[in-house]
Amino acid sequence: MKNKLLEKTFLVLEAIAASPEPVSLKDLSTTLGLNISTASRITADLVEAGYVTKSGYRHFEAALGLIRLGQNAINSSPLPRTVNPLIRAKAEALGVHGAFAGIQHGQLVYLYRSDLFSQNQMYGLPCQVPFHRSNIAIVILSQAFSREEAVQKLMDSARNDNADPAYLNEERELLEKLVDSVLTNGYLLRMEPNKRWNICFPVRCKEIYYGVSFYGDAADTRNFDRLLFECSLLTSRIRNLLGEE
Repeated sequence: MKNKLLEKTFLVLEAIAASPEPVSLKDLSTTLGLNISTASRITADLVEAGYVTKSGYRHFEAALGLIRLGQNAINSSPLPRTVNPLIRAKAEALGVHGAFAGIQHGQLVYLYRSDLFSQNQMYGLPCQVPFHRSNIAIVILSQAFSREEAVQKLMDSARNDNADPAYLNEERELLEKLVDSVLTNGYLLRMEPNKRWNICFPVRCKEIYYGVSFYGDAADTRNFDRLLFECSLLTSRIRNLLGEE
């Protein structure tokens, strides 16, 4: 980025937005490699603009203005405005849940998730989902990178979760099978031991991959031939609308 001050401002804003706890000025300076006076000026401007709020002495957290910015982006962006209503309608018709997400800066970003305020998601959009635990991430990485690169990125995520060699060996074997399934079938269908299931398809918009996912429980009572057919039809419609097909 040519404007270095703007680049530093975005770094500070992202660091504060990504932290579950208030961030100290010292930590911002150390983590981002900024002079303490520079970090102080940037946070003061962000507080004045309403994107950041003070939380104790020289500690900062995201303010309502930052949340408003994100909500406005989702509400006004053509991509979620096109895709989200279709996923919502299909999920309601099938009696299942639906989601739509992409990956940006190494993080899964949900543009829609029908159960975002369910009992298990009391805080809204679950932004910080590890790649190796996300079917959408597995599908996106399988399409956006080579098989080896996709598996490596998923294993990097698994390694951050648990460094035990036995666990990592089992996880690699599983992730390789899942990536191969996406590459072979063009989608990912998983049924978990607890009877939860997930169907995920990749879509592409402006050379960027996203994932369309439908999921639920009671897998033993579902007609997966019908689910695959219905979800495949919707994905084809979305691809046509996005100019992919």
